[in-house]
Amino acid sequence: MPSSRSPSSWSRSSRSWYSTRTTKKAPRLGEVIRSLRVDDLEGKHADARNQNLRTVGSYTWVDNPSSGPTILVPGKPPLWTPQDQRSRFKEDAGSYFRDKNAARYPKYPMEPAVIAALTTNVTNPTDVDIFACASTLGNLLRFIQGEDATFRMLAYKLHNTVFLVRRENSPTQLIPDVRGHGHIFHEANTTWESEVKGCASHQRLVRYDFGLSVIVRFEADGYIRPPNTTDTTTTSPTTPSPTTLASPAPATVDDLTTSLAATTVSPASAAPKPKSQSTFNTATRSIHARRQRNELLAAELPRLWIRQVPTFVLAFHRHGLFRREETEIVDVRGLLREWEDEHAGELQRFAALLRWVRTVVCESLEGRVEICRWARDERGGEWEMGLEVRTVVVGEGAAAGV
Repeated sequence: MPSSRSPSSWSRSSRSWYSTRTTKKAPRLGEVIRSLRVDDLEGKHADARNQNLRTVGSYTWVDNPSSGPTILVPGKPPLWTPQDQRSRFKEDAGSYFRDKNAARYPKYPMEPAVIAALTTNVTNPTDVDIFACASTLGNLLRFIQGEDATFRMLAYKLHNTVFLVRRENSPTQLIPDVRGHGHIFHEANTTWESEVKGCASHQRLVRYDFGLSVIVRFEADGYIRPPNTTDTTTTSPTTPSPTTLASPAPATVDDLTTSLAATTVSPASAAPKPKSQSTFNTATRSIHARRQRNELLAAELPRLWIRQVPTFVLAFHRHGLFRREETEIVDVRGLLREWEDEHAGELQRFAALLRWVRTVVCESLEGRVEICRWARDERGGEWEMGLEVRTVVVGEGAAAGV
């Protein structure tokens, strides 16, 4: 996702099939089942290396108000098409959803990813231990690292797989106080090619072994066309097949299983799919921060490691003026390996945490729980370093039906 001084998502627009945006209170909390502190985790024997990385699917959201929530499978990210020399942009001023998947398909935000994985991947999906969005894994990793951040997520078991889904107050909750130039820079320097013209967001699914078998869904900001290649999209006779998600959304996990079985997708590729090593994420910063360039890059590595994104575009600006010579395209694969080695202890505890989460969900009576972390207790005390595992209050918030 493009990053500036705030988290990022994609701009809200007046699509008739989006959920109506409302300001809602946080979903009610269930009863506490268990709690955990970082010190409780034993990670000495956990495998802390990311291995056997492969892309197992992708999809792209289509902006088509008349068809309901629609995805292209497989998807294609926008192409990196940098502006000539220099460009000046105003600050981001739009409204941006925290979770674009929930905003488009609120009952089961992870269902499009499952459809994409089942459609484009021939391996058995039942041998996946954890299926998560990058946001939930990032929150759990930051908990291990001791960062002060609150979060809520739903964790539920479907067959042999545990799904982790972020939980906001509302599926259409917006990012507050959006500032910086991350979104507008991304929009101005990427292009949706002909067969994905009018699309809004490209989501990728990577699978790797990290003690457990993990599939991660994340948004790729774009791809960089390799040198000495040309656009072949206009010569292909086929286009990606849109998949309209079932509506209304399933009410229970059993209904979800039935829905997935009944959903048919006929994927076709209009052009050679971009290789995974050509995809990138972006961030923008003021030119005054360039002296801390290495520190800025280091701060992004945990996020890039979870997604295993190989390329990072870091653009500096002077009060909104971007120059091509001050935009860096960084191959971060070597940096990710170094970061993994340097943070082996944290990653061992992270792997142990994922095992603990999976065990808690599988042992729960209903096969679903909520995982929470709070900044302070109600009495204004010190930061609470632990996680809470709670029962799920059905009917509350995004993805509450799981």
